[in-house]
Amino acid sequence: MKLQKHFFNKLLHHPDTPVWTLICTMVAIMASYNTVIRYGFSEKMFFRLLIVYPLIVVFIYCLRTFVTLPIVLKLHNYFPNIIKINVPVQVSIPLLVIWFNVSIMMLWFTIIHHALYPHFLIGYIGNWIKTFFVAVPIFFFVTKPLIFNMFDLLKAKHPLITSDQPNKSDNNVDA
Repeated sequence: MKLQKHFFNKLLHHPDTPVWTLICTMVAIMASYNTVIRYGFSEKMFFRLLIVYPLIVVFIYCLRTFVTLPIVLKLHNYFPNIIKINVPVQVSIPLLVIWFNVSIMMLWFTIIHHALYPHFLIGYIGNWIKTFFVAVPIFFFVTKPLIFNMFDLLKAKHPLITSDQPNKSDNNVDA
């Protein structure tokens, strides 16, 4: 039990846990949104989404970590006056990452579902617009604030346990 509690405490306080949670939540929301607006609600589509969901999460995490985030950071370093003066970094970096991720994912989505889009370019632009203008407000106004506030509350309620701190349950046994 102690080992399990220590594992979950370390997981809660790991710096990547909120990022993974944010990515998983955004992928769930956006994959559901894109599936529902094209195919509607059905048990068949729900189970297909459940099968592909873990793959999309890993793909988006790798895309963000190894491709889009490094590109965005290079753009910020290359054009510091244009981007940083006009838009705060806390907004511009996620916004550009979303821009690139949506561009790549909608390209992939439009290619895979080519039967729905006889005219590729029109289908791609339509998919991109629908997804980007839903993803941005969901990220900035719903998902990011909820996830980070939830982790702040959990971290405050369950502070990091270190091996040199006495455990409350150990003290009660001695008394």
